[in-house]
Amino acid sequence: MQQQFDVLVGEAPEVLTVHWGWPMALGAALVVLGFLAIWRARTATVVYVRLLGFLLVLASVPVLLFAFSFTGYWVAFFVHVLWAALALMLGLTLLIRPRDSAVAITMVLAFFFMASGLLTVGVALAAHLENIWLYIFEGGVSFGLGLLLWMGWPFTGLVAIGTFVGIDLVLRGSAIFALGWSLRALAK
Repeated sequence: MQQQFDVLVGEAPEVLTVHWGWPMALGAALVVLGFLAIWRARTATVVYVRLLGFLLVLASVPVLLFAFSFTGYWVAFFVHVLWAALALMLGLTLLIRPRDSAVAITMVLAFFFMASGLLTVGVALAAHLENIWLYIFEGGVSFGLGLLLWMGWPFTGLVAIGTFVGIDLVLRGSAIFALGWSLRALAK
């Protein structure tokens, strides 16, 4: 039985197989950018938090404009105005105080990872899933990561987000590079 993406890899369009170098170049650039973000984690954290703040400020404008399209629906109007105001205030806070915001975001991430890990282990034990040890391992790693963030707080707040973004860029870049490598093999 063929998997969903086997057909895509086996029968790649001619356009993709001819331009296999672009995905490889993009993947390599993302890997380099990821290692740079890991190396300069504090700077990457501040840049990422400011980018998030900018996006929230930018997103508050269409939400506010959308609120005025609700003619006659006062509840929807006020909900959207409140949503736009909250996004604007949060975005400005992230832009003005990125280091303090990163520390707060890291604390939220720590509690999220710990709760996610406990729930994953609990569901795996309660549901008697196949390969239960994989779920217990995943939950343990998630809980341990949250515990590490919490125990090292507030120092981890300045480096955690940049490190996570860097690791994500390295992994995504590697996957895109592998896609380009596969397209190169199909082009031959």
